[in-house]
Amino acid sequence: MVLAASGIILENKKILLLQRSNYTENYPGFWGCPGGRAEKGETAQENVIREVKEECNLNFLPTKIIKTGIWQERKYYRFLGNWSGKIIIQEEEVSDYNWFSFEKAMQLQLSFDYKEILEILYKNKYL
Repeated sequence: MVLAASGIILENKKILLLQRSNYTENYPGFWGCPGGRAEKGETAQENVIREVKEECNLNFLPTKIIKTGIWQERKYYRFLGNWSGKIIIQEEEVSDYNWFSFEKAMQLQLSFDYKEILEILYKNKYL
């Protein structure tokens, strides 16, 4: 089974969401957290650290698993974590980014399970 992970990046009760470019078959133009498939031999933690760095140039340290699941033969992890750095998007995979409040984020076209992730974060007073 393929492993995948994404990083939930928060600041001042807002979440960083990236808009997926048209490079992908899955959810082009939709919004979600930085993440992707693991490389061979990577743990979920190593995967999320690398993917966040690649997609938006932030240094990410996972601290808590918010959710796990299986989607299309992929075991996925949604990590909350600490971060530092300056956002520089990888233009091949990401067409835009922004910080969103819970209310604004829920109005977007969200990829994968991110509507549920936002609801979990809101319920637990992260957003």
